Amino acid sequence: MSTIKPDLTVTYKSFGSIDLPMDIYLPKNVKNAPVLLWFHGGGLLQGRRELISPHMRRNAQTRGYIAISADYRLAPQVPVNEIFEDVRDCIHFIRNELATVLNEKAGKEVESIIDSTRLAVSGSSAGGYLALLAGLYINPKPQVIFPIYPITDPLGTFFTKPQPAPNGRYAASREEMAAHLDRNAPAIASSGKVPEDPRSHMYVYMLRTASLAELWGIVGGNGLASASAAGPWRIPRQIYEHGLPPTYILHGDKDTAVGVEQADEVAGVMVGLGLNVEYERVHGADHFLDNGEEYENEALYDFVMQYL
Repeated sequence: MSTIKPDLTVTYKSFGSIDLPMDIYLPKNVKNAPVLLWFHGGGLLQGRRELISPHMRRNAQTRGYIAISADYRLAPQVPVNEIFEDVRDCIHFIRNELATVLNEKAGKEVESIIDSTRLAVSGSSAGGYLALLAGLYINPKPQVIFPIYPITDPLGTFFTKPQPAPNGRYAASREEMAAHLDRNAPAIASSGKVPEDPRSHMYVYMLRTASLAELWGIVGGNGLASASAAGPWRIPRQIYEHGLPPTYILHGDKDTAVGVEQADEVAGVMVGLGLNVEYERVHGADHFLDNGEEYENEALYDFVMQYL
């Protein structure tokens, strides 16, 4: 875990008894800085904002952006369309309210810290899926997105065929997961650390049962869905109509948690449509390829910063 801690944590949305916080990492001598918003992974089923990678925290200083890591409500207690509402509301807060919050705390003029018109959206795994949704459906679109080993289609082959537990991770039974599978249980917006929190086994359970679309609330228990129900959430099929902003995709070709064909399809559609995409398909790399303290990616940040 990176030793770089957030400078500030604020709530961007409250929903009943749930507060949705964002951690904010400020560069030194910040002035009119762009924003890099990141969403955590975990299949929209588990995870927490503290998992933002060291390179994103570190590059807030070296590249001069404001890094933000935000929580959102988790499935299956909340369906994917409502999770996307959290993404939309998070971006609205950044664009319309965060400048006032930051400058009140700093005692400075509103214009001096953040330029909220310059926004990059990223995320890892399921967070990459949320970044892609933002690129499709948020208006105005972010200036640039960079999904990292993203889920792109919950009804793609990888997620509709049972998969083994990646890298020897614990495979919990349905009985062990029952409390977390209960759609009527109270919604939550963050899950605890592996392995102490039983919810941390939800992703592997989903892979083994090929139940992602069901847990997201876009298909029924029989695995069938109408095109209208599933269509908006199958990203490659929506690029033709909605387009995407400049996009940098990072994915390892040995990923055992999200099949690389998920990213292949999005990159292929974007190339076919003549959209601006850079695809770094890392040979031999598994999931979490960018999580190490020493990981750096100059090409990725060069691409992102040219649009901010």
